[in-house]
Amino acid sequence: MKSAWKQMGSFGTRSFGLFAVMVMLLMPAVASAEPSPIQLKVGAIGVDSLSLLAVGDTKNQSNLWLVQWKSSIHEHEKRKLQAIGSTVLRYIPNNTLLVRLLGEGSKAKLARFDFVERVIAYGQGLNVEPGLTGFGIFSANENILVTVVVYDGADTQPILSLFKAELGRVGKNIFAGRITRGDVSRLAAMEGVLWVERYIPVKSFHLKRNELLTEGDEPEAAPTEITGYESGTKILNVEKAYAAGVDGTGQFIAYADTGLDKGSKTDIHLDFIGNFHTGRALGLGGTSWGDPHSHGTHVAGSIAGNGANSGGAIRGTAYRAKLVVQGMWSDIFNNLFPPGADTLFNNAYQDGARIHSNSWGREANGRYDTMARQVDAYMFENQDFLAIFAAGNSGKDLNHDGIIDEGSLSSPGSAKNSLTVGSSKNYLIAGGIQRTMQELRGGEKNWGVEPIASSRLSDHENGLAAFSSRGPAADGRVKPDVVAPGTNIVAARSRNSKAGEGWGAFNDHYLYMGGTSMSTPLVAGAMGLIRQHILAVTGAGKLSAALLKAAVVNSAFDLYPGQFGERSRGQEHPTTRPNNHQGYGRVDVDAMVDSGRTYTFVDREIGLATGESEDVAKLQVSAGQVIRVTLAYTDAAGAALASKALVNDLDLKVVNAAGEQFFPNHGSTADRTNNVEQVDYKAQADTTLSIRVKGHNIPMGRSGKQPYAIVVSVE
Repeated sequence: MKSAWKQMGSFGTRSFGLFAVMVMLLMPAVASAEPSPIQLKVGAIGVDSLSLLAVGDTKNQSNLWLVQWKSSIHEHEKRKLQAIGSTVLRYIPNNTLLVRLLGEGSKAKLARFDFVERVIAYGQGLNVEPGLTGFGIFSANENILVTVVVYDGADTQPILSLFKAELGRVGKNIFAGRITRGDVSRLAAMEGVLWVERYIPVKSFHLKRNELLTEGDEPEAAPTEITGYESGTKILNVEKAYAAGVDGTGQFIAYADTGLDKGSKTDIHLDFIGNFHTGRALGLGGTSWGDPHSHGTHVAGSIAGNGANSGGAIRGTAYRAKLVVQGMWSDIFNNLFPPGADTLFNNAYQDGARIHSNSWGREANGRYDTMARQVDAYMFENQDFLAIFAAGNSGKDLNHDGIIDEGSLSSPGSAKNSLTVGSSKNYLIAGGIQRTMQELRGGEKNWGVEPIASSRLSDHENGLAAFSSRGPAADGRVKPDVVAPGTNIVAARSRNSKAGEGWGAFNDHYLYMGGTSMSTPLVAGAMGLIRQHILAVTGAGKLSAALLKAAVVNSAFDLYPGQFGERSRGQEHPTTRPNNHQGYGRVDVDAMVDSGRTYTFVDREIGLATGESEDVAKLQVSAGQVIRVTLAYTDAAGAALASKALVNDLDLKVVNAAGEQFFPNHGSTADRTNNVEQVDYKAQADTTLSIRVKGHNIPMGRSGKQPYAIVVSVE
């Protein structure tokens, strides 16, 4: 493979009188441009402040204010607000900061700056997720689970006293508990409260056997011969990478799950001898990182199992990487109970991991919630840390049109910065679960229309798993980012006496399992291989998560039109990549490592401020060549109270010698939604391509700037 590396940047007369009067009456409205809406989840605050709740006149008990700029927010203007004692808490589109300022006359102090359009009181009525406060006379005492977010230094005792049962801290300044529906408004009105939303418990994103098979049905017996497809790695194209010595050596990959095997460093499954690095018990009340379930051990095997129990035939993608194990099983809740992302990720980071695999989440229909925000916040502060999350298993065809419905994405797979993974199909036609989709439990309702109905879970390597959650995110962002095999995956089996058998035993050492839970660790291992490779070819001391994300997205294989072929209804895929079914495609390791493509990697550690731009590259390309340009950046955390998650907005511009501009992600204009942008270009004639990145709006940069990465491939 050829590679070019760009160094990281520091980093009528009678009626005239009446007409004139009308004009004068209208002039103030004409002269003053209408402010852009402030996009909150409860609704958009327009020029009349929603008339709704008379916001701006409500009692501002917490001294919280929405301060909207007349145009883009600049760093020196933010400093002026801070100079009068205000604290910036969140960014909300469009051009609005949520700030806290104490004392009399705070609103007037904020409004006096010439760059400020308006100042609106923020509090009760704006700070509760829609649907939580409405209740009838008989439901006021209904108990519900909520998450409450407070600002730094808030007195949490009176806030938490409203909980009937407290689940505890679930992130920095974030608490969860049980409360009566009638008390939600009281909670929202308390000083210190920024946001109140539903609390949804997390779950592992593997499909349990009893979710697919009816009582009495059993998985098929494993065949006696190994086909080579069992682990799922074959479909990810890893053989050229392995031949080149790219096998995960030197990479530390963390995963948070139900644990690993018996939770012992010395008495450990053979497939992890030499690959285990550290183990921690992080679940609520957890005392062991052992795996009482089997899910975590299977995940570990797909990341970095060395295949010792199978003569190397069944092993993880990065089979020589080191595993950082984080057991999150809670015996108290008999479920996964993760700590906040700050704790979870910090422990892994301290143990050397820069890739973090998570096969769990909340069924949240694509919403950007506090958990997604936590992921984005940590990654923004730690730009070299890549969190990977499963998209979820909520894919269904409930409208019975033969196409899986969109909008079922989980959280925190809905985070902007995470690499979110959906499930494609493995190719195993014997062993595990081999029913047609309509024969599975709930199959007639969920997947009972052709061509899905008669397909099977692992019958075509270019197919998508029907159960895999589809995007987009609730604000329209493309998700998932990529897909990987997640059906009838064979990987390590926990030796814990309580562990289950998944989709059936392969043998004493391995199990079949399926779900986006199984796709995600395979991708985590693949990211270990890609990271190892790019570090070697560039000689860089470190790599940003944005560069790794851009690399895997750039090299992914477009599954369009998919297993069922191209049809007028857009069967399986409505468009070529990207789309909300496969994202940018199926992970393809060899396409990055040894494909005959020439790659350019650009990793900008400092990045761009509002209005700044950089000419990243000029390429001389020949007729027939395919050029793929991918921009990715780890964005500042959005606000869970906002209806749009993107904060900092960079633009990718690709222009040929004739002056034609090519917009990313199937668009005809600049992308104002995603922090991953890609242009696919096939040269019709010899030409020069100019690649530029521009800072369209950077309200919450790192010292006013947004770091970014670019990957360009030519073949």
